[in-house]
Amino acid sequence: MLRIATWNVNSIRTRMPSVLRWLAESDTDVLLMQETKVTDDLFPREPLEEAGYGVAVHGQKRYNGVAIASRLPMGEVTRGLPSGYLPDQARVISATVAGTRLHNVYVPNGGTPESPRFGEKLAFLEELARVSAEWDHSRGCIIAGDFNVAPGPEDVFDPQEMEGRVCYHPEERKRVGRIIETGLTDMYRLLAPEGKAYSWWDYRAAAFRRDRGMRLDLMLATPGPAEGLRSCEIHRDVRSWERPSDHVPVSADIETDIEGSTT
Repeated sequence: MLRIATWNVNSIRTRMPSVLRWLAESDTDVLLMQETKVTDDLFPREPLEEAGYGVAVHGQKRYNGVAIASRLPMGEVTRGLPSGYLPDQARVISATVAGTRLHNVYVPNGGTPESPRFGEKLAFLEELARVSAEWDHSRGCIIAGDFNVAPGPEDVFDPQEMEGRVCYHPEERKRVGRIIETGLTDMYRLLAPEGKAYSWWDYRAAAFRRDRGMRLDLMLATPGPAEGLRSCEIHRDVRSWERPSDHVPVSADIETDIEGSTT
């Protein structure tokens, strides 16, 4: 069984104690992290390496940043989108682990629908759909990370209130739908097709206590990993830990016979 997780840590240097605690308690093999907010040379590798994880990073100062921590060997590490879109923003890192190609993404937030940044967000999602359509889906592949989009009404606390706002705008949802239509499966909804589910709660207005959240952290898989999926869990208890990120980890357990996996 291979356990893969995604987590927007909202500053790895601030959240490292929580990351180490969660990795130990969850027995996770591969963690895809977003919003690390640190340049590669200052990324705190040592605590993760001491815990038995290899680390691949793609960061920048103060903003964005993605990283992969894996107990299994990583190969074919690449950084950025193939087209080179938004080259000054560290938003994508990919690696192959136990025969599965993992793409760790941090989609732009978009600001407001009137902002130029919203156009960048839509273009980023379009590029993900284009790239996904070109992949050989006979090879196991997972796109996971902070998509900054709640895909459906069960993924947001109040779809009527949120309709047209950033993270629940119809143009965003349409583009996430196009990514999934390239042959991917939303792993969480595969096992829990109904019911409210959130992975993010605003720090403001007591959003977590009032459970006014959104499911922004997605794990999308090609048929191979999707068929091997045994569980997919949102670890909402982590949001109540000391100095939490506004996101919580989402993990998937995938049954695999690939040599080098944890089966």
